[in-house]
Amino acid sequence: MEIIIHRGAKQIGGSCIEICSDQTRLIFDIGEELPKTNNPEKAKLKLLVDDLFVYSKITDRKINGIFISHNHGDHIGLFETVKEEIPIYIGKTSLEIQNTIFDFISKDKKIVPERVLENEIPIKINDFIVTPFLIDHSAFDSYAFLIESDGKKVIYTGDFRRHGAKGVLTEKFAKHPRTQNPDVLLIEGTNIFKDEFVADKEDIIGMKAEAFMRKIQGNIFVLQSSANIDRIEQIYRACKKVNRYLIIDIFTAHILSNLPNGQYSELKIFYPLWLTRKMHDTPEGTKKMNRFSRRKISKKELKSRRDLCILVRENMLSDIEHRIDYSDAGLIYSKWEGYKKDPKTKYFLEFFDAPKLETISLHTSGHADIQTIKDFVRDLNPVKIIPVHTETPEKFQEIFGDLVSLIDDKIKIVV
Repeated sequence: MEIIIHRGAKQIGGSCIEICSDQTRLIFDIGEELPKTNNPEKAKLKLLVDDLFVYSKITDRKINGIFISHNHGDHIGLFETVKEEIPIYIGKTSLEIQNTIFDFISKDKKIVPERVLENEIPIKINDFIVTPFLIDHSAFDSYAFLIESDGKKVIYTGDFRRHGAKGVLTEKFAKHPRTQNPDVLLIEGTNIFKDEFVADKEDIIGMKAEAFMRKIQGNIFVLQSSANIDRIEQIYRACKKVNRYLIIDIFTAHILSNLPNGQYSELKIFYPLWLTRKMHDTPEGTKKMNRFSRRKISKKELKSRRDLCILVRENMLSDIEHRIDYSDAGLIYSKWEGYKKDPKTKYFLEFFDAPKLETISLHTSGHADIQTIKDFVRDLNPVKIIPVHTETPEKFQEIFGDLVSLIDDKIKIVV
């Protein structure tokens, strides 16, 4: 078995790892590089992997499968440029959420998987057995992978944490009999450079949101990702405790409709003007906009009520200004702090700052803190550690010593 980190050995995002043998080539994640917050217009580097992309060199060693750990752009963002004949494996809900996103950003290409991932159900491809394990991350339906071939065992964590709503999944994975003593642990280390960092648990974010909602007299606006389901759940619970009504837009409604338990089906929905106009340009778009029309909140309620909590995005600023009562309002910023440097986000925040409306930052990382990483490694007891998805791989060596091998992108590692 051989490992090639095509991208991600010394950077966060843009992940792409190949694990192969003489018979088989498997790819784990096809991520697009994250935008540079201090230079968002900087061109992203093209990822070059033989036989993987439509623009890549063709050899006589085809790729037998692509495994997607979760549907964040830095792990799935290059999907559209992948050769169509390569089988794709992805979680069912992750698939449905991603295809819903494609619907709303007018992407013609959809993911049609060879097979959906199921927790602890092995997939055999030639001389490889790949077993996906559900793991805690800020993307719903995220997986780590156990990869076995020729008596060797490799673990790729994808992105993970332990402080989310599904933290028990991370502990279960690390202590599972099948995952013990891997020959190689490919482990993400987004937060490894933060020596004293202890991530807030998701329920702590919920408690802080509840306290903020109690003190604000007007409506609450929450700036967050529509696909951060754990965060939506915490906001939803906080709203119920303080007798506020959670309102989502039509895009978020479609995202949430993919969840298996349907717990948000009673929420009222508002229709951002720009999105409504855009979607009504096509018959299929009109159909999607009409799907939840019975739950639409009235114009009168939007303008008159002051007990609402509304999930928003930067491109909804005109709706907030002209269609919703924002007097005495409060804003919960619930995203990575680095995004505040983005011009659109900065402009959005300045709108709330101008009338001196109260704003609070409530967020927790989608990635493991140092103690979680230490516990995870201890439980798995790997023979070798190779850091990925980190800008400071040398920190792993400081913590775990000789267990760690620091590898550059494109270097072949024999297991």
